[in-house]
Amino acid sequence: MASNNARHLIGQHGEHEPVDAREESDTTLELREEELSARKTTTERGRVAVGTEVVEEQQTIEVPVTREEVTVERHAVDRRPSADPISANGEVLRVPVHEDQVSVGKEAVVYEEVNVGKRAVQETQRVSDTVRKEVVDIDATGEVDEVDVNERR
Repeated sequence: MASNNARHLIGQHGEHEPVDAREESDTTLELREEELSARKTTTERGRVAVGTEVVEEQQTIEVPVTREEVTVERHAVDRRPSADPISANGEVLRVPVHEDQVSVGKEAVVYEEVNVGKRAVQETQRVSDTVRKEVVDIDATGEVDEVDVNERR
């Protein structure tokens, strides 16, 4: 404090330098304080890749197939005269025989759909920092006996 009879009346500092000192008798001194405010920016935090890959597996299906067999049945008949004579070369009867042949084909079919989307998930984060505040600091010099301080909020 500048003089010997200076007293600290209210406040935390006890002594301060009047950098912005002005002499006024009836005025208002504004006290300021800092408040925290949050700003948000959206940033990419990663990526998810959704794709396909080809895997192979052995499959077996059962297919009903048909084949023909030649049957020869012999049975006795009543003897009767034949209109054709016996051939010198013999007689050949040709019977075509068929069977089903199975071949495997492949066709791509859609078996499932995968929907990919995003959803916003709301959560709360705590952030903190140190804030500053101006408080009243009253020093008296000379013959000032009392300072009446009324607190209004």
